Amino acid sequence: MVFLGFYALALVLLLPSKPLWVDEIIDLGGVRNASDVSGLLAFVPSNAGGVPLGYLVDFAMIRTFGYSVSVVRFPSVLFTVLTCVGVFTLARQTGLRWPILAVVAYAISPMTFRYALEARPYAQAACWSVFASVMLLSLVQRPSGGKAAGYSVLVAAGLYTQPYSIFVPVAHLIWLVLVKRQSRPVWLAGTAVALASFSFLPWFFKIHSAWQGVVSSGVRFTVSGRDLLVIPHELMGTGYIGAGLTLVAVLVALGWSPMRSDDKFFLGLCALIPVVLVPAADAIFGYFLAARQLIFVLVSISILIAACAGLRRWGLLLPAVLLVAMAYEDVRWVRRPGEGWEPAASQLSQLTNKIADPGTCAMFVPSGARTMYLFYEPHIGVCDESILATFVAVALAISPDRTSSAYADSRQELERAGFRKVDDVTSSGPQINPRIEVYRK
Repeated sequence: MVFLGFYALALVLLLPSKPLWVDEIIDLGGVRNASDVSGLLAFVPSNAGGVPLGYLVDFAMIRTFGYSVSVVRFPSVLFTVLTCVGVFTLARQTGLRWPILAVVAYAISPMTFRYALEARPYAQAACWSVFASVMLLSLVQRPSGGKAAGYSVLVAAGLYTQPYSIFVPVAHLIWLVLVKRQSRPVWLAGTAVALASFSFLPWFFKIHSAWQGVVSSGVRFTVSGRDLLVIPHELMGTGYIGAGLTLVAVLVALGWSPMRSDDKFFLGLCALIPVVLVPAADAIFGYFLAARQLIFVLVSISILIAACAGLRRWGLLLPAVLLVAMAYEDVRWVRRPGEGWEPAASQLSQLTNKIADPGTCAMFVPSGARTMYLFYEPHIGVCDESILATFVAVALAISPDRTSSAYADSRQELERAGFRKVDDVTSSGPQINPRIEVYRK
């Protein structure tokens, strides 16, 4: 398709346009530093809920082509384009009049667009999910053991990329039981999902025990009513107004579009079940709720938005308004400054070298931010705070999202050790930059 060709080209050209942000750096640090696959697999559980398939793809890209921002982000472009192909296929299977409209809606959705340009696993998860839906509908039409095996592999791949993608097959099974009631497809699909789930259990117990260790040390999130507002606000990327228009479009499509009722129910369940179960799972496991955990529901939503166009006269109005709003948000995101960890790390390295004392080191607020600096400048000297008084000069690197109260303790600690502030430096450039304060005795 011509649209996909231009879309893929635009994504490739935009790959290096934004600097890496925190989550990308944390993931890529472990991937880039792993000497082999076993070392990589040992790193993955250190990230809460981490699963290996996305990391393995990045590892293979770096080992094959070398490290660069474009190289590690390219798989997201590839999987996003493949997902668009899957959306087109699924839209045709469900009888949509203009499948290309669903592809456009999915492709320019701000969440799709963002994660097509980041070295994160969400584009890959959406890809496995949409092709699992395609395979399921093919299995229903002509049941066979080969299709069931393919469906099981796709479900397992989704689990090993983003575990919450399992909620789409859960919606599939509910739809089969309530609507189709055909014993062979239900048995084949149910067995396929069960086998995929069993294949994931060893890794689940591994990451669950690791995450429980973190929770026991005091890091546990709760899902509040306020957190739930993240879903409508961020899922479509167009704020509450856009979320409201999307809901209207979905309801209109489910109620009055010319699609078959079975297909409407299928798409509705594939959108609804994850929206209900993902927050519930986050609440159970003590994980933080993020709209990106639901990226795969955009497939069904995009098809339903496009289904509105099948209505006469005013049917194109809602899709047109939503497409314009999504394209506008995409442009805003591209123009928005990124996080300037690389220039800040370079500046921190230059500062510590410029001070040129053997007792020079760097402190970080929060302490975990050192990962972002050491990713770019691994030779920066990190302060041993237990013997802080033995140092001559300290560069205090403060993350841009921290308020003054967040680093008050570090300042007091430096003052008690006999340091006084001599300089305050912020990296230049359009990025959102950390600040560096220099202290000397």
